[in-house]
Amino acid sequence: MPFLLLSGRFLALTLLAGLAAAASAQVDARRPPLYLVEHEGAKVYLLGSVHVLPVGALPMPDHIELIYTAAAVVGFEVDLSMSADLYPELVSAATDEALIGDLLDDEQRETLHASLREFGYPGPSFDAFEPWFGSMSYGMLSLQGQEQAFGQGVDEYFFERAGFDGKEIVALETLADQIAAFDDLPDASQVEYLMSLVASADQAGPQFDELLDAWAAGDDARLTGVLSDEFEQPDVFESILIGRNRSWIPTIETLLTRNGDVSLVIFGAGHLVGRDNVVDLLRRAGYKPRRM
Repeated sequence: MPFLLLSGRFLALTLLAGLAAAASAQVDARRPPLYLVEHEGAKVYLLGSVHVLPVGALPMPDHIELIYTAAAVVGFEVDLSMSADLYPELVSAATDEALIGDLLDDEQRETLHASLREFGYPGPSFDAFEPWFGSMSYGMLSLQGQEQAFGQGVDEYFFERAGFDGKEIVALETLADQIAAFDDLPDASQVEYLMSLVASADQAGPQFDELLDAWAAGDDARLTGVLSDEFEQPDVFESILIGRNRSWIPTIETLLTRNGDVSLVIFGAGHLVGRDNVVDLLRRAGYKPRRM
């Protein structure tokens, strides 16, 4: 589940201040993943995001706030202003194919139902949804009961400000693109991933803390380790991470043609680590991203 707070903002998840540690640390001590790519007079900053942060974790460190102030363009995974309007599309996509109630065997169904009852929900709450949507919803439920109160993430914080400040906003993908990354997975893979979240529900809090600590420290090795533990299924890793990384490169390259402009592009920090991450793909395309 922690990864979902690092990828897929609208899908909520999309899933990450060292929670207790970083939330109480000095804000300016945080060094979340940040890169600068320069090309022919254009500057594009790539900021690894956490989609849910503890209350009190904002604003961001001064060096990031200054980059935002200088930016003419701010990019996000999706256009967050359309979230409410597109919710019916999300629900439709989550109910138009094979559903959890039909795909799970008796043992899996009872395991899921028992876990949902522990969270205070009726056992069959997810039965009418596809497994990918169940995974997203379950990931958020598994954080219930944590001592921390959660508020805005990095994306939402800067999206609201960018709209208020009249900055140009670009999206790396549409909601349909983001849904497809999950929805196009084979049913068996979706079920396997959902049940892996259920099996590790008691570790959701510690994993979340570890992920937030790693993000706040800009510790790529720890971030990679947490993500590797969660994404043991190659097809899930390919669809949710690598495929989307590749699809974002053309938009970033377009920003790199804007001579004299500064752009800040914000997306889940999981897309900046691991195999075929955004930074590696840009390097292969001939650019020279450097860590800030």
